[in-house]
Amino acid sequence: MHPGQRQAELEVMRWAERHPDANKIPPHVETYMDTIKRYQHMDSMDGATIQLDRFELSKIHDELVESLPSYSARREAEQDLAIYIDGVGTSQLRPDFYFLAEKLNTCRHTGPAGIKPDGGLIIAWDRKCGQVRLCPDESREETNRLSDWYYPPMIEFTEKRATQRLFYAVFTLPNVAPGELAAGQKNIFDEFKKWRDKQGEKLKGALVIQEAPLSYSGDWNVHLNVFLMVHGAFSYEQARKDWGGYNIEFYDENKMVSIARERLGRPDVTFREALRYSLREAIKYSVQTVPEKSDQHATAGASDAPALTQWPHDRFVEWWDAGRGFRRVRSYGALYGLHRKRWDAMDTKPRIDLYHLTTLATLDIAAGDVAGTDWTDLTEIVRSKLRRVMTHGEPLDMALVQWVGAVNLNDDLSYWVDLILGDNFSGNSARRVNDNFDFYNFRGSG
Repeated sequence: MHPGQRQAELEVMRWAERHPDANKIPPHVETYMDTIKRYQHMDSMDGATIQLDRFELSKIHDELVESLPSYSARREAEQDLAIYIDGVGTSQLRPDFYFLAEKLNTCRHTGPAGIKPDGGLIIAWDRKCGQVRLCPDESREETNRLSDWYYPPMIEFTEKRATQRLFYAVFTLPNVAPGELAAGQKNIFDEFKKWRDKQGEKLKGALVIQEAPLSYSGDWNVHLNVFLMVHGAFSYEQARKDWGGYNIEFYDENKMVSIARERLGRPDVTFREALRYSLREAIKYSVQTVPEKSDQHATAGASDAPALTQWPHDRFVEWWDAGRGFRRVRSYGALYGLHRKRWDAMDTKPRIDLYHLTTLATLDIAAGDVAGTDWTDLTEIVRSKLRRVMTHGEPLDMALVQWVGAVNLNDDLSYWVDLILGDNFSGNSARRVNDNFDFYNFRGSG
């Protein structure tokens, strides 16, 4: 049995033992199950040979080697976090942090490399931590997913008529004292709901992202990044009065374009591109990127927020516990319930196609019955599966991937790429750090 498959099976069994009454499988466990299926498929290939010419092998090698330094940089940041969190677990008597640190420490170190049907490369990492709040790669994936999900209705709204406009705004309140973060996070959303109600019919929709980085003075800078879909006249002055006189920083469409052009270094950035950029910047976890954001803001004298690994240990515990189970991204109005709106607007065939992608056949539900049913009449299990495939896209059939090699990030964050013919993962090393290196003897493999 492949070590990656063995580790994945252990993770699934551990989760099942801890959650014997669960009726829903979380995304990180589904990732482990996908890993198991992938290696079962590879075992069933029975020594099938993959025919590749030298030019194709060279191209794959070059592309992998070019991309791996960025992976190494992200792994280095993640391992720094793992060391810090392990120390927090010791000082704060939190053994659950040891498990968290181990997940970060073994995230995305090894995995098969292959060619997708569209010709693109894929690295099927043996282990992913699933920690969106901490892992740079998990955060990037979640940021891209959410921004792609909310972008279409926003751009459609602005292009429908000239009186419909989009604003990006930052809503702030006085900083929250240590020990009060959970209450502060809830309070700012409650205040926003009151503000939203005061706007009346002119506010058609909103996407709200809560952030809570630790400030230089040691308290919490709880604030909201908000995209406002407005129809008709909109007064900044009145909006600030409705917010209780506290600050709201507004960016209209022109200002969003100007900022995107400056930061991307491109004078030809369009509003569509600027909106995508703004969404990603607003959605990504601020704590995840505090050093980067601090460097940008420090230039303007705006912030000296410490990096997460510089936080006092008790502050990290408070931040971690306050964020568990807390929805930091929320939608209102035209952006609320997009799954339901998109499902109800679909014709029969798109619904059936979506049904097949979710593998709902295992639930003994006829495709025709699902396709003819309104969203609210579907069971929660069906809606959950539909939501996942609608937001994550069509799953890649691993059986269609042409596996050609393997990638390894060593403990010292050097790397090598092993390109192969056939299914022998120890042949024809294209780049090897150590000739005696055991490919699968990586940290955390058990």
